Amino acid sequence: MLPSSLKFAMIFLTSTNHGCVYTLSQEDGDELFYAPIYANGNINLEEFAPVDMSEIDMDDMEVYDIMRRLKVMNEV
Repeated sequence: MLPSSLKFAMIFLTSTNHGCVYTLSQEDGDELFYAPIYANGNINLEEFAPVDMSEIDMDDMEVYDIMRRLKVMNEV
């Protein structure tokens, strides 16, 4: 069980099309974070940064789908 201050586990969704891994904020699950996947396939877990919704090259439905899939995985 997660501590009461953390409602969302650190669950990752890999997007090879975007070259990154996504996760949700652990506090409330309302903010999307990403970290790059390096050429060797490694991911630095300390490089997660919030997705800037005004700067991303995705439509709203694609972002919604990523967040929805992460929330569903968190419920399992």
